[in-house]
Amino acid sequence: MAIDNRIDAFKKAYPDESNPPKDLALFATKLILPEFVLTALDGVLGRIDRKLQDQRAKDMLELFVNELKDLKNETASKQELQDVQEALQLAIRHDVWEFNDKKRERYIKIIANTLRSDTRIEDLASFIQDVEQLGERDFIALKVLNKVMNKKNDWTGSQGTTVHPGLFIQRRDELASEMATALGNAPTKQAFSREEGYEACTRLQGFGLAHEIDVAPRQVPIGDYSFRPSKRGLTLLRLVGEEVENWNKYFPGLDQV
Repeated sequence: MAIDNRIDAFKKAYPDESNPPKDLALFATKLILPEFVLTALDGVLGRIDRKLQDQRAKDMLELFVNELKDLKNETASKQELQDVQEALQLAIRHDVWEFNDKKRERYIKIIANTLRSDTRIEDLASFIQDVEQLGERDFIALKVLNKVMNKKNDWTGSQGTTVHPGLFIQRRDELASEMATALGNAPTKQAFSREEGYEACTRLQGFGLAHEIDVAPRQVPIGDYSFRPSKRGLTLLRLVGEEVENWNKYFPGLDQV
């Protein structure tokens, strides 16, 4: 049925209803919207059901408790307790609205690994906010940065206390290739678009999770670019359970995070 015809059908069915109740509004929706939109809408309506949200919150708390069964005789300062409480409350709030199991897993890992850490993680709730706003492509890109721009022997220079930016610049082709492959645009022998990888990295930079290394003005869409993960980006990866090389170089004395 054409959309115009569906609207006419609704008007004929409810000619005097200026403010239709919920069931009539839903009937109108079914008359007007295509099937795939209705399917999406049904999913959204299910997620905003209060009973389902309450149950999801209870499920998340249960998962959180199970994750922390190994903690014994741990203590926390008043400030640390407030940080954890704020982060947990924020994580539950996001989870009951999003119904995203991957993000839920990351929320739990961030808080649990923070509690296991021997040192305090500053502004814990902000990492929960990062996960809420980041998509899967963002995490894919961050993992690629960690893989390419944070290798085992990067800090084995004369004193092993710094990394020269030239090292990151030298790996720009490897970064572009790995990023393109990870984002579903596998490179060939011919020139390939580096724009998607560059966009992914600049998005991470906007969250403070990566830093750009100056190379040269870029030729769109195949121009060179170079980024490295920031300390915040490495911390986020570590908190969600990823391996991070050179951790004790970036964070001396924080081996147990």
